[in-house]
Amino acid sequence: MKEFILSVFKFILFVGLYLLTNMGVNTYLNTNSLKVNNCKIIVIGDSHLMTGVNPNFADGLKNYAQSSEPYLASYLKLQKLLSGNSEISRVLLGFGYHNLSAYYDEKLLTNESSAIFNNNIQLLSANAFKGLDYDKERYLNSYLKKQCIYPQWGKKLYLGEFKITKSQKLKGDLNQTIFKHFYKDKSLLKFSDSFNLYYLEKIVNLCSEYNVKLTLVRTPTSSEYSRKVPRLYRDKYLEVCKAYIAQGVGVFHARENDDIFYYKDYTHLSTEGADIFTPLLINQINSIE
Repeated sequence: MKEFILSVFKFILFVGLYLLTNMGVNTYLNTNSLKVNNCKIIVIGDSHLMTGVNPNFADGLKNYAQSSEPYLASYLKLQKLLSGNSEISRVLLGFGYHNLSAYYDEKLLTNESSAIFNNNIQLLSANAFKGLDYDKERYLNSYLKKQCIYPQWGKKLYLGEFKITKSQKLKGDLNQTIFKHFYKDKSLLKFSDSFNLYYLEKIVNLCSEYNVKLTLVRTPTSSEYSRKVPRLYRDKYLEVCKAYIAQGVGVFHARENDDIFYYKDYTHLSTEGADIFTPLLINQINSIE
């Protein structure tokens, strides 16, 4: 019996040391500077830019957006990129109606938080969520899985990439999407003033600090979706854009036109749509350089 207890103790000790060693290695790796090659313009934000901006249309354009990315993660990612890459001259940040919504606050408490934590755990210490409600169990699970099981040599989980998608709008559920973005229990969600909009302001200030030009980009959505966006959110979007334009921030959004743009669903461009939208975006940027 003593030998069994001793064997169990040794096993637990070994596993504990293994996990702690990997945690220490990854903590060190997370503090390293981030260097990327041939990078003049970077795309950050959530899945709307991940599927909507094709980097193949411009030299030096890198798409690092990824699904369910809140502006907290975008801000921390941008800190890494700007501090280690002086050649970056412009940031394209996704900014749509849904980014104004406390829908993003709610994400931290739902199963969608797993994607946020898994993608960005190398950036997100527990202190990053100080004063915020978040799913602590899912955060811990992501931390153990992504930081303690094995060393993340050279792997930056928070750097997304352009995702190829097919045109299949009719497979989406429009009413469900509208409800998710703007409603909770049949009541209109508040604006994300203390979370997403707070970190949007920090992103604007960070770009100013590094003398990097910032453009807020709203990718086209289907006209059906646009018509159902609550008036309060459409007005708030224009108000925020106007305020940032006055500070020298660029804003770009193409008009929705279902005859021109092609969609993965009601709110995301497919690759065919991205191939039409991206040149328009690049032309706009070139015209103001």
